[in-house]
Amino acid sequence: MNERRSLWIVVLAALALRLVLLVARGDYIVYDEGYYLLLARSLRAGHGFALNGLPHVALSPLQPVLVALASAAGVPDLWASRLLAAVCGSLLVLPVAALGARAGGPRAGLVAAAFTAASPALMSFVPFFPGQSWNLYFGSEPLFLLLAFGAAAAAARAEEGGWRWWVAAGALAGASYLARAEGAVLAGTLLLVLAARVALRGRGAASWRNLALAAFAAAAMAAPYLLYLHATLGRWAVSGRVQAASEAGEETPSAVQGARSGGQVLEQFVWQGRPAAFLQALYGLDASGTRMASQYWGVHREPVSPTVPAVPAPPPAAAPSSTPSTAVPAAHAPPARSAWAVWRQGLAAVVPWWMAALALAGLVVARREALIWVFPLAVTAVLPSLLTYVEPRSLLPLAPLAAVYAAVAALWLAARVEARWKKAGAAVPAIVALALFAPGARDLVRAWPQTTPLQQVATARRAVGEYLAQHLPPDSIVMSWHPAVAVWASRAWRVLPYASFERITGYARAERVAAVVFSRFEPSPLTAPPRAFTVILPGAGTAAGARVEVQPVDETPLLFVGRLASAPQPAAR
Repeated sequence: MNERRSLWIVVLAALALRLVLLVARGDYIVYDEGYYLLLARSLRAGHGFALNGLPHVALSPLQPVLVALASAAGVPDLWASRLLAAVCGSLLVLPVAALGARAGGPRAGLVAAAFTAASPALMSFVPFFPGQSWNLYFGSEPLFLLLAFGAAAAAARAEEGGWRWWVAAGALAGASYLARAEGAVLAGTLLLVLAARVALRGRGAASWRNLALAAFAAAAMAAPYLLYLHATLGRWAVSGRVQAASEAGEETPSAVQGARSGGQVLEQFVWQGRPAAFLQALYGLDASGTRMASQYWGVHREPVSPTVPAVPAPPPAAAPSSTPSTAVPAAHAPPARSAWAVWRQGLAAVVPWWMAALALAGLVVARREALIWVFPLAVTAVLPSLLTYVEPRSLLPLAPLAAVYAAVAALWLAARVEARWKKAGAAVPAIVALALFAPGARDLVRAWPQTTPLQQVATARRAVGEYLAQHLPPDSIVMSWHPAVAVWASRAWRVLPYASFERITGYARAERVAAVVFSRFEPSPLTAPPRAFTVILPGAGTAAGARVEVQPVDETPLLFVGRLASAPQPAAR
């Protein structure tokens, strides 16, 4: 069997594996998956690239655009998103195989493809298990990695082929920026590498023209989104994520200041177990109480109207609680961790330690020429973590790179084994592939019965969303912490702020929200909710001071529905 046929067998096996994992996923929708679905629905409905009722600038647009196109063709949007992830994840093995062949020959490319197909970080589609797995690879990540590695593989072919490979490299690099903001790093680094190669080799005007074509293709792909950001933000920017996690109330930071400030907040949340600053920064309301403070939820085109009064925060003794009950007291916050400890844990979430050791060994024996094309991908993974904070998802390009060099090392070991025991060498890469597959197989077995805690909560969110779909008009707005409620309700969505009950209901009235969904599973100001989910219908009711009156409307074993009572009018004198 030749390498090409074997490679396509790996692609089909990877696709089948991912489809099975997605079936096992069940009703589980992770946060970013929900945001991307809501963005896709907004695009399909003709409302533009909008989330939370506002033009969106934090998440990149390509994945929602593709999902919207697929759903317009008749594919349910949830499965359009999931099929896109599965197809991109399986096709990723093709550019990885091309880079692997450059590092160690055609057989190394095939083995690298198999390692990529089985890598646990690249098939974490089932609900993760805290302490064992990370939910890394969903949303834009599969699409981004396919485009990024495709760009590097095309760039490697560009020097050997015609101008089409140059254009393909530039277009894929530009498209990767439309999938994730890190694509800007990849595109810039890859074009610099190509320019350096042209300058050092002195191949004349034709190579420079091809380089210009690659740069033009990258710019043409990126230009529409850059123009959209300029029109929305009123300034030139590569991404709107800079201010997404900056502290509420701060003045607009520079790109570097915003990245560092947001990185510190996110690092405290992800690695230090201190969510309070993150929740306040990302989910807090502004001073007026009628808008979210963070730019992550959208960009307002007009200033706060002076006729809209600010919603004051209640005094500490007010009921409900003036701050959500999930806040972590500073006295009990875990100590800060060293940068090395954070890096070590972040890398371990993407590449198992033994796989990293095997990949380092492969670097020693691999062909040096492949490092030229690996370099832009490594920079794309590492640089954002140095500028902001260590996020495992941003390190994901290291997983396929580790597969490339682990394949080279595995074949080197296999050759040594075959020298002593003929036909036994094939067991070496097989053992590595099985070791990679084991965590995913374990999670698949545990998730298949749909009884994991995350799946049960996800099914409950679906039930709440479907209840709202039956009882609310189609043009209603639903407010919830988790976007899955609005996804299942097929209603417009507003994010639930991290605030007191009074400020939440004030924001809900300003946004004309029909139903506010509170849950025991997310931050909530309700200290003793009657059910796992509580739906409040704001109407014209008020929640001022310590007295809050809710009139029961409906009740199920899962859900309590109540209407906020109107404040009694003072008697006329």
